[in-house]
Amino acid sequence: MQGFILRVTKVKNEDLIVNVLTTRHLFTLYRFYGARHSTINLGYKIDFEVEYEPGYLPKLRHVTHLGFAWLRDLQKHLIWQRFITLLYAHLREFEEVDDFYFSMLDRLAKKLTRQEPRRACIEEYVRLLEFEGRLHTHMQCFLCDKEVHEPALARAFLPAHAHCIGKEPFAKQKIDYLFRYKDTQFLDDGEVERLWQTLQEGF
Repeated sequence: MQGFILRVTKVKNEDLIVNVLTTRHLFTLYRFYGARHSTINLGYKIDFEVEYEPGYLPKLRHVTHLGFAWLRDLQKHLIWQRFITLLYAHLREFEEVDDFYFSMLDRLAKKLTRQEPRRACIEEYVRLLEFEGRLHTHMQCFLCDKEVHEPALARAFLPAHAHCIGKEPFAKQKIDYLFRYKDTQFLDDGEVERLWQTLQEGF
């Protein structure tokens, strides 16, 4: 089966515990001497098998790295790994997951071939919020409940008045377009950076 490595934890000697997201599961797997294998790294897409043994963590076996050309681009690689880390923190309590999350990472990995990485991550994050029913398209401040004409965005892209959360506002039409079309084309690089910083506060 195929999956994305969302977390790698070193244990005794050179063994690893590896969390792998597939279309339906978030596996926690044990890999003997995993630290010796370059195919096991945060954010890698892999083909693998799971070996079950009663009383022990399932084992990660027969791993093949399904690489992306952009992994050689340090900026894209680091931003991808940051997004992966945030996604793991969001999903870590689950064993069974919807296939949306695997498909989202698959789509994002393809977009990174040609697109600026922060923009690609922001667009997919908006899709995630919509899928989970947490995308607030009605511009109403989550703190004072009054209408917002120039929204500032808090964690999870919650709209608010700039004075309510102490953040710089965005033009409403730009955020409306982002939320509706999952597209950052009308946001300048400074606005994208501010959204990226907000995204990193957590999913």
